Amino acid sequence: MNTIEQDIEKYLNGEMTKEETTVFLKKIDVDPDAKRMLELYQEMDTVYDEKNWELIDRNTRYKKVEHYESFLKSDSGKTVSEAILKAEQSYFEEPHPSKIKQIFLYAGAIAAVFVAGLFLVNQFNKNVNGDQLYAEYKNWDVLPSLTLRDGGDDLTNIEKLFRDKRYEESLALLQKYVSEKDKEVNPQLLLYIGVTQLELNQNEAAIGSFTKLLNSNTLDVPKAHWYLALCYLKLNDLEKAKSELNLLVRSNISFQKNKAKELLEKLDE
Repeated sequence: MNTIEQDIEKYLNGEMTKEETTVFLKKIDVDPDAKRMLELYQEMDTVYDEKNWELIDRNTRYKKVEHYESFLKSDSGKTVSEAILKAEQSYFEEPHPSKIKQIFLYAGAIAAVFVAGLFLVNQFNKNVNGDQLYAEYKNWDVLPSLTLRDGGDDLTNIEKLFRDKRYEESLALLQKYVSEKDKEVNPQLLLYIGVTQLELNQNEAAIGSFTKLLNSNTLDVPKAHWYLALCYLKLNDLEKAKSELNLLVRSNISFQKNKAKELLEKLDE
């Protein structure tokens, strides 16, 4: 006589006749425990691919689920997955268990990866999303006005395009202006160039611009730490962002110092 587990396995595998399916579903309808067991097996049967051991994509957007998903797609997550798969393959070389038992083994493996992922997320980025912090703390209103330092039409037009968020046009004119008229590159122009590159997702180029400012011999050097921190937040390189913020806090200027302290507290939560 078949057990409920065997019946569920046959049902999930499509091995029942029409008559057997009718009898099985009637049995499930009157047995709450069997119904819950079937629902569990159906759910677990959809979250793994027994050939590739991959979680299916879902639309769930909860923060911790996103962290698990990121971990599973990372090199560390893949290493854990591969180790579990090897152990599973070794186990299955012996007498083959039923598919239901395989599901439970896969469920345990998935849970192990989730636990490992949660641990690493908590240890290394503590639920901090650098890109979100970048969006929260970027504030281009603090940039100095180019019009005030030069009455020329070129810089006035460049700043207007920037304020209108026409970044590609603004950057093209900035670079043209620098190549033709400002060989030393004024620090204010470097700030505009770097920020515009950030807005255009030219992140590495932005880092280069702010590093150039950092290496200049001007009073604006410490400001470069704030903008470099924003670059690293956007890239989700939190350790480098913290390093730049700490350098700004220890500097002798007040520019964004309170914001830097506030950000450091959030990154250390």
